[in-house]
Formats: sequence, C-alpha cells, structure tokens
Amino acid sequence: MAAEADPLKGTFETDPISALGLPAPVSIGSDATVGAALRAVQTRGQGYVLVVEDGRPRGLMSEREVLMKVVARDVKYESNVMDFVSPIRHTLTPRDPLAAAVKLMLHDAAETIPVVDGTGKAVAVLRTLDIIHFLAEAFPGQILNLPPRPHQEMSTLEGG
Repeated sequence: MAAEADPLKGTFETDPISALGLPAPVSIGSDATVGAALRAVQTRGQGYVLVVEDGRPRGLMSEREVLMKVVARDVKYESNVMDFVSPIRHTLTPRDPLAAAVKLMLHDAAETIPVVDGTGKAVAVLRTLDIIHFLAEAFPGQILNLPPRPHQEMSTLEGG
C-alpha cells in the first residue's frame, strides 16, 4: 500500500501549480457592485469572483459569501462588492508545489486561493476542485477503482 502512495506524494511535492493549467481568474475591480459580482459568478460558472485592484487580489466572493453575506441579508445590488468579500489571507505562485497548496488549504480551510505572478498580479485561482480533477486525471486507476466506502466489506461477491 505504501508503494502506491509514493507516486502520489511525489507528484504533489514536485509538480508545480502551473501543471494544473488553470484558466485566467474570474475577476472584477474593487469598485464594482455586488450585482456585477453576482453576474460574474453566474456567467463564468467557476463558483467565485476575485476582486482585484490594479490586477492584485483584494478579496474573494465565493458562492458561500453570496449566500451568507448577500442573499441572507437582502443586500442592494448597487452596494460595493468590497463590503461583502472575504479578505485574501494568502496567495500562491505558479511555481509553488501542489503540496504547499494542499497544506495551505487544509490549514486555513480555504477552498480557493489566488495564484499571483512575480509582480503580485492575479494569474489564476486555485480551487479545491482543481486539485480533485488533477488527482482523477493523474491517478485514474487508483481513484476510479475505490469502493464507495473504503472500509466496507461486502457479504457476498458482486452479482452473487
């Protein structure tokens, strides 16, 4: 079993975030309205909108913020989006290993982390879902052959 985990561990420690081929971020300016943010979330279907100022991440509005901070409070769509975003606590670079991203996501319970270039400008947003897709593509045999509940024991053979 340990031998099977080695390629996975090695991949996460050596492969950079850039190996994921992440798209450009869904972003709007810090002077945008809540309505503009909601349209960006809906039309781009990525589950977030990154709020930037001069290309640098300032805040993030995920579907969770939309539900908890906007819909639940009956916010006016003309309000400034910065009043309802989560602050950016950490960023990553395309050169950072996937392991660093996973550790940061686990430590901060972050589902999305902006990826910035050497000047601090946003070039992508890494989502937990991106990591899951990477795993499924890199290790299809290991992932697709997992039982629904790994510790489950069947009383009869399949089809028996």
